[in-house]
Amino acid sequence: ANIPINYMQKFINDINLHFDTFSYHAVTRYTNLTNEVIEEKKSYISENHKDKLAVLGQISSSFVHEFRNPLTAIMGFNKLLKRENPDLKYLDIIDYELNQLNFRITQFLHTSKSDFNEEQREEISVLKLIEEIQELTYANIVDASVNVEIDIYPNFVMTASKDGLKQVFLNLFINSIDALKDKEHPRILRINSLIEANERIIRISNNGPAIASELIESIFEPFVTTKELGTGIGLYVCKKIIESNDGYMNCVSNENLTTFSIHFPKVQNELQRV
Repeated sequence: ANIPINYMQKFINDINLHFDTFSYHAVTRYTNLTNEVIEEKKSYISENHKDKLAVLGQISSSFVHEFRNPLTAIMGFNKLLKRENPDLKYLDIIDYELNQLNFRITQFLHTSKSDFNEEQREEISVLKLIEEIQELTYANIVDASVNVEIDIYPNFVMTASKDGLKQVFLNLFINSIDALKDKEHPRILRINSLIEANERIIRISNNGPAIASELIESIFEPFVTTKELGTGIGLYVCKKIIESNDGYMNCVSNENLTTFSIHFPKVQNELQRV
């Protein structure tokens, strides 16, 4: 039988409407189920991190008590030896290695803390602190043949915990030097300061290998590392220290440069010194 097209169009429109409605609900349901799976995985990962941190916290407490006291004694006696025998070889190397060991112990201690905001804040000359870090890492810099470029305003200051900020800079220096070891020359570690409308910014950059894009978003999470034998807690501790001082950190990386930026807010009505 010949059915007029105008008569059939009504049924076709109804079928299309029902199919579109079905497709919408099917896609919506699928999306919701997928989101539930993703949220479950995120929750599992989060809980897994918490469990690891809890275990690490217990280990850290025992670790610190067992090693901190004898380490402090050794560091003290080494300083006495340096004072009494200023020309004695290798004491500077021993002092450096002891400080590195103390730094690693402190990292584990910080990882087990829930509160990083314990130390008193003070006004810090960033240039002086960076020069101090450069001196501390001098042996590493020379060994890896790294060119250090410092471009910081002489009166650039940040208000923060000095020991905390020192630990952050030291960690970023060491990470950068490690990243440059397998790179062809020139090997560049660059530190510069920047003032924007509401922020004081320090950027620590190196021209080593790029950090994979899939790692950038999680680079500050605990136990995430680009090093073969890394612990994955250094950048996590750095981020927590900076956040406890009302700042934040981020990372940008490409084949030319990897940059870690530390951002602190400018104090309202702050005297402009730079």
